[in-house]
Amino acid sequence: MLKKILIFAGVLIVLFFLVNSVIMPLYVKHSDTVKVPKVTGMNYMDAKMIIEESSLEIKQGDVKYDENIPIGQILDQNPPAEEMVKYGRRIYVTICGGEQLADVPNLKGKSLRDAKFTLEQRGLKLGETVRKNTNEFPEDFVISQVIQPTSKVKKNSAIDLILSDGPVVGDLKVPSLTGKTLEEAKKIITDSNLKLGKITYQTNNELPPGQIVDQYPQVEKSANENTTIDLFVSKKKPVIKIERVEEGNEDIPKDNQPEIPDETSKKPEPQKEKPKDDDKEPTSTDKKTDKKQTGPTIKKEESPKKDDKKKDDGLDNKDNK
Repeated sequence: MLKKILIFAGVLIVLFFLVNSVIMPLYVKHSDTVKVPKVTGMNYMDAKMIIEESSLEIKQGDVKYDENIPIGQILDQNPPAEEMVKYGRRIYVTICGGEQLADVPNLKGKSLRDAKFTLEQRGLKLGETVRKNTNEFPEDFVISQVIQPTSKVKKNSAIDLILSDGPVVGDLKVPSLTGKTLEEAKKIITDSNLKLGKITYQTNNELPPGQIVDQYPQVEKSANENTTIDLFVSKKKPVIKIERVEEGNEDIPKDNQPEIPDETSKKPEPQKEKPKDDDKEPTSTDKKTDKKQTGPTIKKEESPKKDDKKKDDGLDNKDNK
């Protein structure tokens, strides 16, 4: 019996020790809260040390790019500073990545147009280009690039390219003719053992007439004695002067010329009636309409009446007696 009592008392002592030394401290620690320290504006490593000293945990969140802020500086934190949280709470921070960088794309084998478009999509731009004769790629295709693919560069960086100038045609090189006169260009082509090709005239009022605007093939292209050089020559646009001269007013200044009445303000003139035929005798209906007409009427000579004819005959007889 005594032995059982001692065993029971020992078990109670062990349970008390466990509750008092292990269970209660863990419960009290997790139930306590701590104030979140302010780490914005700090370097990430310094902020990590301060947060961990407060029995909290730091976790990197978003990365924002700003060339005016040092790389690794904390821009924001969540939960914010001064907020009460439990021990072990994670504090998410947003850090600055400095100036944003762009990955250089692989441009080998692309046309010059496609390469330029690809660079613009990445926030980059086309730099200087060097041409080289090759049979591997067609003309104006990228042979290689100075900055290798997958490299990281700053935004708006220029990427220099080496372009194909087409296969080697011969030992000659196409001379520069742009800006020369047509006669000078012809002489240079002859002296270079090349042939004059098609001459095309283009309207260009900014350049003197007869000056070479463009050429094909371009400068420094590989050529031989059979290569023809096409020229594009400037010409002036003809100026056509249109002068308005009115009849009878050639010497009258514009300010003193009589005003021309507006045709829309003219009143319509009354239509004149067509004259009737002389051979057609007026009918009774026509006589009635003649009275209503407002225009001048033409009177016909009437034949003498019978009484007047008798009188004239009587007078004639008296004269004969």
